[in-house]
Order: sequence, then C-alpha cells, then structure tokens
Amino acid sequence: MAVEDQTLVDLVNEVFRLFRTLKSLSHEPSVEGPRLAHIGIIGLLAQSGECRASALAEMIGVGPSALSRQLADLAEQGLVFRRPDPEDGRATLIKVSPEGAQVLAGVMSQRAERMRQRLRDWNEAEARDALAAVARLANALQGSTPSPVPEAAGAPAAEGSPELR
Repeated sequence: MAVEDQTLVDLVNEVFRLFRTLKSLSHEPSVEGPRLAHIGIIGLLAQSGECRASALAEMIGVGPSALSRQLADLAEQGLVFRRPDPEDGRATLIKVSPEGAQVLAGVMSQRAERMRQRLRDWNEAEARDALAAVARLANALQGSTPSPVPEAAGAPAAEGSPELR
C-alpha cells in the first residue's frame, strides 16, 4: 500500500522541523570552537577517512571552490591535514588531524549531553526505536541499503550510521 500524499507532505515538514531544531541545538552559546560547517566537515572526514577534496565536496553537496576556503581555515587551525595526492599531483588529499579528532569528540560530547537533557523522559528502547526510524528514513531518502544500528550504547557506530551533526 502506497504512502498517502498528505502523509508525505507531513513527513517532509517534520523532517525539516527536526533539521532546524538540531541546527539550533548546534548553535547554542555553550559550544565554543569551530563553526558548525567546520564541524560537519571534520565529522564527514572522520567517518570517511582520508579522501580527495573533490570527493569531500561531493559528499557535502558543494563545489570544490566553495569547500576550498573552509579547508584552508581548518588547515590553518590545525584541525585537518592537506597533502598532494601522490596519484594525481593536481588533487589534494584531506584527513582529520589528531587535534581535529579531539575537537570533534568534544563537540559530539556536548551535543550528546544536550540531547540527553532534552530526552531525559525517554528510555533506551524509545531512543533506539527513534534511531532506527531516522536511520531507515535517511537510508531510504539516500537510496542506500540499511546501515546497522549499534547494539549497545558503548558500541562504536557503524559506518554511515546517524550521529548528531
């Protein structure tokens, strides 16, 4: 049975409301350090590992020239390393520096704590159900295969699994 048009409209509206809410949580004054866009870049690099700047731009959905300034800022702050691609000297390889990984961990910890405060009346099962639903929706919208949801709170996240961005 197909999903009804009004349900799809409502779903789109709720997804955008969720996006705006998460974005506002990320902009709370308690967060110091790199800008939201920089954290997003570091987070993607941490998930994907070293990659070409052009591949990173594609993952983010921007042109390489739009990403160039962001990468210059991150490199200047010591949060990423850039080096020529040995297979193609015109291309640049980017990876997260140890300092960048540390900053990302701190930001993710702050975000998790803010989420914990807002979900204080939820139990683990409810949170896992929401995680599974959001992951399934994201995978469907991306047209990709389902990513496994981590089994335990301390388990490392599977590649491609959702995280607070």
